[in-house]
Amino acid sequence: MKGEAAVSFSSFMIVFAHFVAFNIFDLSSTILALKLGLSEANFALNYLSSTFGLALSDVIMLVKSVFFIGVGSLILLGVISKNQSMKKSILVTTILFGAIFALVSVNNFLSIYYLISA
Repeated sequence: MKGEAAVSFSSFMIVFAHFVAFNIFDLSSTILALKLGLSEANFALNYLSSTFGLALSDVIMLVKSVFFIGVGSLILLGVISKNQSMKKSILVTTILFGAIFALVSVNNFLSIYYLISA
């Protein structure tokens, strides 16, 4: 692997920090949208809420917690792995997860903006 840069511990921490930040934006924008009267469009979250008799915000927090544990475990696997290819794959996967939540947050804030400005 000459000439290839090794994935460092700090790379994983930076990516995980961005992942956490985008998830916090997603969570806060979702809660705000629900408080303003918008509805949750995610069928799975609505189904879990009705099946278990939990408030939608509780289900969202539960799913977020499970997702954080999963991605945290993935990051840990990347940190302890000796295989640079696996490290890079995990890093890219985590970046993509964070990007998805960034886009969801933008969508949530746009929905809130349109509701408020209407």
